[in-house]
Amino acid sequence: MKHIFLAILIATLFSSCYKQVDGTTTTTTKDTTVTNTTPPNIMFYNVMDYGNVYVILNSTNNLGGVAKWYPLSYTAGVVGTNNIIVTFSNDTIINQNVDLLAGKNYSCFVYRIGYSWFLSIVPDNLTTPSVGNSEIRVLDFRTQAWFSYIGINIFSPGIAPLVFNNRNFLDHESYSGYENFNTLPSAIYTTTLYITTPTAENLTTQTDTLASQKIYTLVLMTQASLTAAQALQNIQIELSSNN
Repeated sequence: MKHIFLAILIATLFSSCYKQVDGTTTTTTKDTTVTNTTPPNIMFYNVMDYGNVYVILNSTNNLGGVAKWYPLSYTAGVVGTNNIIVTFSNDTIINQNVDLLAGKNYSCFVYRIGYSWFLSIVPDNLTTPSVGNSEIRVLDFRTQAWFSYIGINIFSPGIAPLVFNNRNFLDHESYSGYENFNTLPSAIYTTTLYITTPTAENLTTQTDTLASQKIYTLVLMTQASLTAAQALQNIQIELSSNN
């Protein structure tokens, strides 16, 4: 009798253990992924001195004229493909599709080389600096004297200068680090452009105020009517606010 009871007990325990080991548990994980649908923003900037260019964004958003050396305010695009049409003297000079990411900001620069017009789309990573600080970057759009490398010194007394060596036309497209903003204490700064070869020489100098918690792009441009030598001595410096 004891043997029968023991056998039943072992069988019961075995059956219980078998069910426990063999049993499976199904866990349902809720998908918490959120798709960002915030429209991107884009700002248009005319870096040529031929006159106004006119911009139409996505067929229906006529932004009007963009004056020389002057940006428009940010305007909303769409997530994904955006169509940009630029006209000059009633002729369509650019008809281009560009991809913009949700929630991002961009600057779109319109420039010309020879008889051809182009766009340069630059991401604007806008994080408001802390109180007492500003942010700045330098973009080089010297369509004349483009082959001449220049140095840039942004200086204020008592503050470590922001120095760029060997800057050149459209160099932000080959080195994306130039698209980023640099933090500086808010103050009055003097920007000096210079060359070191064949002999050291200062070129254009300009003084600007960098206000607290503001973000700036310093744009370098040249007049299309000048020769390369003349343009090098007359580089236009424009300080544009991004916020």
